Parts: sequence; structure tokens; C-alpha cells
Amino acid sequence: MAPPSDFWDALAPHLSRIENSYLDAPSIRRIIHDIHQPALVVGAGQGLIVAELQKKGIQCDGVDLSSEMIRYAKIRRGLDLVQADARAMPFEKGTYQTIIFATGVIDFMIDEEQIRVILNEARRIAADSGNIFVAFYRFSAATEDFTIRLGLLRNNVLCLREILEIYRLSPVQTIEWAARRGKVGCFRAAIWSLRSFALSSWQEKRNAFHMQRIFANANRGDTLIQAAPEKQSYRNEAEIRKLFARLAVPIKQLAAFRHCYIVQI
Repeated sequence: MAPPSDFWDALAPHLSRIENSYLDAPSIRRIIHDIHQPALVVGAGQGLIVAELQKKGIQCDGVDLSSEMIRYAKIRRGLDLVQADARAMPFEKGTYQTIIFATGVIDFMIDEEQIRVILNEARRIAADSGNIFVAFYRFSAATEDFTIRLGLLRNNVLCLREILEIYRLSPVQTIEWAARRGKVGCFRAAIWSLRSFALSSWQEKRNAFHMQRIFANANRGDTLIQAAPEKQSYRNEAEIRKLFARLAVPIKQLAAFRHCYIVQI
């Protein structure tokens, strides 16, 4: 299995098309009153959230596992992010008043013991009175239903590589694939596909369009799929609450936004 950073390194040249997908600037603005400086964004990517907070006058740093994401953050936004593993971050105890885990970190992880390690590290570098926020990506009801129908989402695990393969397909090929995968006729598969598309959010439609353009290049598509983890986690609100209960981590607040959940612990 490829290291987790390989996928993000491969995606980095294309992230500008889709980076505002889940934890976005509008979501951050909704919790801005609870973000105190200095703040740290973990999984900062190319610095979208770091830049947004800095615009609001908040002293904010960012870390990311991917060297390519950090390089693009410098090119695109002039930010000097730190390359670091969320399990062992290069900061002193109590450094930050606020820590924000962006989507693509804890929410992608299946291994709950690794999540526990990361949260313990966040507690170490957070001030005693500091706030810790964890973002989880969120599908529309239509997209969630479609992935479940086709067996791409089972027991809170998403078949990521199979989903990426879909972006290579034409609309007709997608329907034929859905029919085979769902073990139904092409007419029913077409109804499922059209309904999912019609009821998906504008952001999901936009992302699908850009992902199809990215995967239109066969070599580029191969690189991304080979670097991607085969599976990643997907949790709805109920499963998020169960996760933190199993970890014995009290939730102070759970806010549901259009494309993400933000948990304050």
C-alpha cells in the first residue's frame, strides 16, 4: 500500500479545482467566534483555511504530511507551512489556543487507534483552555444513497479507488457499470444515476466535472488511482458520535454544515 502522502502529492497539481469541497471558508466563518489565536490547521493542504483565518486577523500556522501540498501552498498563497505527521508534530506543549483538523485527516482514517494517537497529540500541543475542532466530510443524501446502493459504501468504509475509476467513464459507460455493480438492468441503473446527479449538491456536481477533467488524461488517472488508498472511512453524524464515544472523548458541540461536520472536543 502506498504511503498516505503519495496520494496527496499526486493530487497537489490539481487541487485548486476542488479544494473548496468540504471544510470550506463559509464553514470556518460559522465557527470563527470559537477560534482563538494562535491557531493551527492540521492537514492544511495548500493553505485555504490558513489564509482565510489570517485574513480575519488570526495568527495561524499550518501543517501537512505532503511535501507537494506545502510547495503549492507557497506558490499559490505565499504560505510557509510545516511538513509534519499529525501523530508527532514539532511543537511544544500548549503552543496553540485552537487546533483545527481539516477534512482529509481524521475523517479519512479507518484505524481508530491511530485517531486516538492523533487526538492525544493535539491535546499535547493545545493550551489547557484551547479548542480542538475535527472536520468530517459530508455527502448529500442523494450521493450517500447512490454509493450505498452500489455497495461502494458499507459499514462506514468507502471504496475510494473504485469511485475514482468512475471518473474515467462516459455517462453511458457509467450506467453500464452501475448496472453490473448493482446487479440491475440498465434502465434502473440509469434512473439511479440520473436521480443521484439531479439531487446532488451544486458543489458535488462541480467536483465531479473537475474530477472527470483531471482523469481525462489516462496517465494522470493511473497515477492518482495507484497512489490512492483502496478504502477510506465515511461517517455520518450518528457514526461520528459513536466514534468519539468509543474513544471516550466528550463532544462539546457537533455542527452540521452542507458539506461537512465540525466536531468541537
